[in-house]
Amino acid sequence: MRRSVLGVLVAVLAVVLPAAAGSAVKKRLVANFDTPVQVAAPTWAPGSTIYVVEQPGRILRRQSGGHRNVVLDIRGRVLFNGEQGLLSVAFAPRHAMWVYFTNNDGNLRVIRYTLNSGGGHVKPESAHTVFKASHPGDTNHNGGSLQYHAGHLYLSTGDGGGGCDAHQNAQNLSSKLGKLLRKDSNGWNLVGYGLRNPWRWSFDRGTGDLYIGDVGQDSREEVDFLPASKVGGTPENYGWNHFEGTEAGNCPNDEGIQGPGDVISPVFEYGHGGSGPGGRVVVGGFVYRGHGMPSQRGRYFFADETQGWVRTAERRTLKNRKLLGFTIPALDSFGESSNGELYAVSHGGGVYKLVD
Repeated sequence: MRRSVLGVLVAVLAVVLPAAAGSAVKKRLVANFDTPVQVAAPTWAPGSTIYVVEQPGRILRRQSGGHRNVVLDIRGRVLFNGEQGLLSVAFAPRHAMWVYFTNNDGNLRVIRYTLNSGGGHVKPESAHTVFKASHPGDTNHNGGSLQYHAGHLYLSTGDGGGGCDAHQNAQNLSSKLGKLLRKDSNGWNLVGYGLRNPWRWSFDRGTGDLYIGDVGQDSREEVDFLPASKVGGTPENYGWNHFEGTEAGNCPNDEGIQGPGDVISPVFEYGHGGSGPGGRVVVGGFVYRGHGMPSQRGRYFFADETQGWVRTAERRTLKNRKLLGFTIPALDSFGESSNGELYAVSHGGGVYKLVD
């Protein structure tokens, strides 16, 4: 009798107690693409529709049922080499679409297009260049993500490449490199600086808080956090090249701390070795705001590209971190659908939906 009661009690607890955060998350392959680097979707698109950025220079739309079509093909204008290529897309109301890429000279460009009413292709005559920045001879550290948030277009750029910010851009407020920028009516304005290579970052669509995954150099990977109330105020300094994570003074050409902003320390950092899941390339993700994974709502997803692991954490603090039970080799990026469902992108070709 005692064993029967205990068995019933265990069964009841199994039903009542929620699963550990992240324990039930799985990956589901959606489709394969040619060197994909990002998934995004405009707010006006159906929840099953995603746009996939292929690094060689194409953007494809994938709809319900697996139908896909080429929305934009600028392979003739894109230098695809290592970290160079077509890197990001962002959408706004009224069918505006921006793309960020390295051109044939290796310099940085953002071009605005207008999509047709169905969202299936761009109007070529609508092309308009809205951002230009020269990039040094190094091919790495181009950034970068576009995000459209609260009526503004945002862009992250890398420091220009080489070791230890060799070209001394990150702390230089007159340079467009190593920055987080916002396009306003008077041009591009500074939101953050002192960044090394902010490859993937996002706004929490529920709160407007900002999360940046800034790729480290020799020892530390970091995730930075800025509350919505501070976005767009005095530009904040994320510390590179004086700091790598919370470590200081590792660069012989240390520029120190410049400019007016507060120095922002990482909300979470991890090393390249030692115990626990480390890695070498942090991939900033998103706070989950969809409905398909109810146990994950309000948790932040992020990853490491070299190790392929995915973690979730409490938003804002990044505490209570959970390692998911799968890996995705060469995990390059996360993306959101219009209804907030999450996708993960493998540079090797696979685009995965994260599901309970």
